[in-house]
Amino acid sequence: MGPVLGLSHDWHRARALQRSGKGKPPPLVAAGLDVELVPRATGYERIVKVGGMAIVFGAFPPSLADFVGFARARLFLQPEQARALDPVLRTRILALWAWLPGLRQDCYLEFDRATDEAHAWCLMPDGAHQLDLSVEQPALDAAFLEALVLTGPTSWGGEGGLGKLTERFGNHHLLVAARVAERLDRRSRDPRGTLELAHAAWPRLSERDETGWADLAEQVHPWAAVQLGRLALRLGLTRAARVLLMRADGTDAPPIAWFDLGQANEALDDLPAAVAAFVHYVGIRASDPDGWRRLLICRLRQGDLQVADEALRRWREAGGKDDDLAERLISQVMPSRMRLHERAAISGWLGARLDGPLAASLTAEALVEACCNAVDPERAEALRAAWELARPAIAEDAARL
Repeated sequence: MGPVLGLSHDWHRARALQRSGKGKPPPLVAAGLDVELVPRATGYERIVKVGGMAIVFGAFPPSLADFVGFARARLFLQPEQARALDPVLRTRILALWAWLPGLRQDCYLEFDRATDEAHAWCLMPDGAHQLDLSVEQPALDAAFLEALVLTGPTSWGGEGGLGKLTERFGNHHLLVAARVAERLDRRSRDPRGTLELAHAAWPRLSERDETGWADLAEQVHPWAAVQLGRLALRLGLTRAARVLLMRADGTDAPPIAWFDLGQANEALDDLPAAVAAFVHYVGIRASDPDGWRRLLICRLRQGDLQVADEALRRWREAGGKDDDLAERLISQVMPSRMRLHERAAISGWLGARLDGPLAASLTAEALVEACCNAVDPERAEALRAAWELARPAIAEDAARL
């Protein structure tokens, strides 16, 4: 038996388009259907009338049985929420689509309130495969739990919700990874405490040995690897962090994972990889000035001065302040372990564009002296002599700018 709402309907076709390629449909969608029997010369024709459709936020079933339970309980909505979904809920049949990213399939359910019957199908490229709801479906249950975790904190209910899920499902590696992610967001300055939490699933992880972390990269779910990579970065395990965070392209990773991957690559002086990660991040979070700032510094370190202008413009458009950029240049770039020519290129390029804020924060003489302090005495003396020779030309260029 096929679904009441035929697969040729626009709603099904729209979901099929979203499932194709690398796109993803909304995780949980509900729709209302009514059925009317219309008399015809040859008998009765069943006409399906569609009500409203709504994306369901803040909830996702952790198993197939819970999916059916969602439908029976009217999505567990409060009365005021239910009133807003009257076109969906005040119909005979409640239809639900649940996106399962691990399988890249929808699980589609129709619950008939008149008969109290539920029917479900996996929607695959070759059609709808009906499920026997009287039989346990462990593989599908695992896909539902995976989807719940990947949907994010609003669906798993924060720390409290994860605690309840852990009581039910145990220290499942994805649930432990979700608890790691939750704690990193709330207590980013206590990575050791988060490491203790991670030991529930990975007891051999140590802040003194990167090998155990890197070995997990291909052994765990990509989403879990990303969360462990974020933790490793905050513990100072940069190489392990990079290996783990590189799994971000194999899962629905949060945007911060790409920012952290950029940081790890930059710390390891892999500038092309750092640029690629930061470009990915600002493509998702274009309004975050920090992403543009990190991309700008990497561009300058590479000598990509023309494209650096675009990054500076986007930094300003995102709300970045020149005073802040000048302060970071002095406090982070100049004392860093960057090569001297990289620091000189960044300072010169930014100095020409941040003349006022930079001059207010640090004089040119002090900047040169900071460079001299980073090299041996003989080279420092040569730099000071070169500075004295270059000062007239620099003053002339500054006057033209």
